[in-house]
Amino acid sequence: MNRRLISVAISAVLLTGLLLLPAVSAQDVYSDRTMELARQLQCPVCDGQAVADSQVTLARQMRDVIEQKVQAGETDEQIMAYFTERYGQNVLLDPPKSGFNLTLWWIPPAVLLLGGLVVVLYMREGRGSSRHSERAAIVEVSDPELEELAREYLDGDANARRS
Repeated sequence: MNRRLISVAISAVLLTGLLLLPAVSAQDVYSDRTMELARQLQCPVCDGQAVADSQVTLARQMRDVIEQKVQAGETDEQIMAYFTERYGQNVLLDPPKSGFNLTLWWIPPAVLLLGGLVVVLYMREGRGSSRHSERAAIVEVSDPELEELAREYLDGDANARRS
């Protein structure tokens, strides 16, 4: 029984000690330049998360590689090219605005512009057709035979209301 009590006490002391230790974050382990580069890269296995923020093993390995390359004196462009060669343009959180990517940047404004043009043309057509029908009604009413029919119709309506 004493051994069990001692092992429980030792476990409690160890757990308390672990809880009191300061947490070590990625920012504490890596240089500022490494973390800045890691913020520009997307974790290949995480959905839209930067390598700097991800805690998966691959992201930690990528941060280690970045740190090694920074310590070796490689430029930011060389380090980014290294990861782009291995993972493609998708690894960049902010892909370059050139080539096909440039087309993707222009699609949303083009769709909005086209939609606005369709709305304007639709509105213009609607106004034009209503003006045309008003003119047609005026022309028809000015015909003497139609005026006679309209008076008879209106007189019939008036008589029906009186009844």
